[in-house]
Amino acid sequence: MDQKYKTLIPLIIIFFIFGAVVGYLAHQPATIEKPVYINRTVEVIKEVTPTPALTAPTPALTAPTPAATPEVQGFTVKNYNPSVDVPSRTIEFTNWRANPDTLSIHPGDSVLFKITDSSLQSRMTFILNQSYTKDLGTTGFAYAVFNTKGTYNFKSIIPSSDPTINPRTYAEGTITVY
Repeated sequence: MDQKYKTLIPLIIIFFIFGAVVGYLAHQPATIEKPVYINRTVEVIKEVTPTPALTAPTPALTAPTPAATPEVQGFTVKNYNPSVDVPSRTIEFTNWRANPDTLSIHPGDSVLFKITDSSLQSRMTFILNQSYTKDLGTTGFAYAVFNTKGTYNFKSIIPSSDPTINPRTYAEGTITVY
């Protein structure tokens, strides 16, 4: 065998082994860390809409029936049945405001609060006099009968799924019962 072949064959073997090691190290799978997100929407709604007036026992409260909610501070909120219930006035939530935002009614009159904004993408929470809260979704409504004279404030908010972000106020207004 020739001298050049004695050098060439071991060199080819060494380069082959070196190439295999470098190829193995270059194509070794890496560890991928993925962040995990937890949806805390329900907890946010509970934090955003506290109802301290409902937790304090009052003698005026009675057991709720399926069709009605007990009277809370001068008004009664009940499930709206369009075939039976005829609201005295209607307040619509549209274009980031309430229409009308001020309303004057007599005791015993009813008001239907409804969402008419077809471009609403997030769920809306309705708050009446800081004692009643209802999730209206994106197309919902609330029906209230005002029994006692006084001034009642209402507000609708868009809660955030992130607990560190404050909810956005969609609309607010006042109802005066005289």
